[in-house]
Amino acid sequence: MNSLIPPFPAGRLQQLGYVVENLDDAVEQFSTTFGIPRFFVWKNLAADITEKTFRGKSADFQFSCAFGYSGDMMVELIQHHSGESIFQEWLDKKGPGLHHVCFLMSSLEQFDATVGQMAAHGHPVAMSGRSGDARFSYADTVERYGVFTELAYGPPEFLAAFDRIKAGDF
Repeated sequence: MNSLIPPFPAGRLQQLGYVVENLDDAVEQFSTTFGIPRFFVWKNLAADITEKTFRGKSADFQFSCAFGYSGDMMVELIQHHSGESIFQEWLDKKGPGLHHVCFLMSSLEQFDATVGQMAAHGHPVAMSGRSGDARFSYADTVERYGVFTELAYGPPEFLAAFDRIKAGDF
């Protein structure tokens, strides 16, 4: 069988990401409709992101996020604020809704290799960035799968913050 995307060895599906028009309204809606008990809201999250790219060029996008959990699955809500990004592009073309799935890589080496493999399989980087030692990269898998595929790597201290969010310790 010829795979259109590479396998994700040791990568795990960690998140469903939704682009929304209003973060506060979306938090209320997702809490009420889907029973997600709490969200950690991170306003202007992209302010501290470096090495930002959009469609192969340096970028200066801004967005805010809310992170919640349904069981072990993280639900991310994203509100675009400014600059060119795949979030604004999505809103312009499709409106609010499910935008990406995220696979968490176990090492920086695995992250780099998987980003390269995705591009080699015809799924180039649509947007990327860095926060300290953490990395994210969105592979453009929209035509094939209907959503972007985010690849992420975070060192243990970064991932510990998500464990605290899951536990409601924020």
